[in-house]
Amino acid sequence: MKTPTPSLLLAGASLAFAAPGQFSARHNTPLLKRTGYDLCENDCNLAGLAYPDKHTLQLALENNWSEQCPPIYFGADPNAPTASSRVCLDVVGSDVVFNFESFPGYTYSSASVTWKLKGNVLTPASWTAPPPTSSIACGPDPSSDGLQCKLPFSSILGVSSSTSVKDLLSGMCPNGDREGMVLYLEFSGVVTSTTNTPASATFTNEPPCTARDSTGGCTARDTAIPYIEMVYRCSKCNRDVCPPVEPPAQTTCGLGTAFGYREDKSITLNTQNGQGCKRWGWYSTPTLAELQAGAVSGTLLVGAGGNDVSKAINVGTFVATADATGKVTVTYLLNPRYALTEAHVDIECLPIDKCAPGQYSFKVGGLKDLSTYSTGLIKYPTCSSPSKAALIVHAAVDVVVQGTACPAKVE
Repeated sequence: MKTPTPSLLLAGASLAFAAPGQFSARHNTPLLKRTGYDLCENDCNLAGLAYPDKHTLQLALENNWSEQCPPIYFGADPNAPTASSRVCLDVVGSDVVFNFESFPGYTYSSASVTWKLKGNVLTPASWTAPPPTSSIACGPDPSSDGLQCKLPFSSILGVSSSTSVKDLLSGMCPNGDREGMVLYLEFSGVVTSTTNTPASATFTNEPPCTARDSTGGCTARDTAIPYIEMVYRCSKCNRDVCPPVEPPAQTTCGLGTAFGYREDKSITLNTQNGQGCKRWGWYSTPTLAELQAGAVSGTLLVGAGGNDVSKAINVGTFVATADATGKVTVTYLLNPRYALTEAHVDIECLPIDKCAPGQYSFKVGGLKDLSTYSTGLIKYPTCSSPSKAALIVHAAVDVVVQGTACPAKVE
């Protein structure tokens, strides 16, 4: 049987044009205000994307009869069934949901949906042939006496369950805000009587209707086709695009003082007997050749009281170099969130006579929270053997925090 190509539906209404000059209305259903689609309502990033619209479901084998709840039945004659009910289709999140309504006088023992993707409505040359072949079992519906099962978009499209919502919607609505995909569907299961005979019965979906009377009642069916075809149109998420997000308030706070640390090359200041040297911090003894080769660098550590590196905050790095004339430059490179407000560098021959940063050979303050800074040229000293030149790198550091409360300073 050749399937008619579904025609365009009226977006935003419950009427659907089935063919030129005629239309079919969802029978026994009043025109109601549309409900929204939860993904569109909850995620403004989906604004403008097309989604499968449950209000536009049609039975393609029935001249595109508009139908959201295809009937199911058991008995010898689908036009005079022993008992009947409905399976109402819904689109919730990234699933097609099948709600099996209860059979009067019967309870469900089991129910399943057998399905197969036929393909894009607009590309009949690529359609797959019936019948449906994949099945999903249904379980209790928490909101009714019936059963419910879900068919994920990812299963329909044959993609990973971790596929993004945007890609899933694009796959389900390949033509944008117009005709979508066609599914072969078959409903079946077993019900058990609570008061009537037979004690149990197997139900299925009604065969496709080929003719209807003026009230929409079916007067003829194609009993050779055991499945139905369901087609939908896609609508557009019409929620506004996401409003700009105001960045959280930030405050710049004084963090503390930092000393340069060179792993196994650093020596603690408290080994020196000079003024103010009984404190935490380090010096190292690079040669002029090492500085000229650019091989002297280390980290900037805050809060290493007692010279305990494990408790320190790594706020950045420093690099010390020397030119051909023996003039030294120290460059500070601060990590994100941290900034430089003062820089102090000392290069002198051992022993160190003063460890207070304010008395170093180079010192500058009032830096406006710089992320990088290079000192002026500092003369590398000529030391009498066996003395060596000692390098101390020091800084005052700020930190940017979220909110307006500053943490206690680290010493």
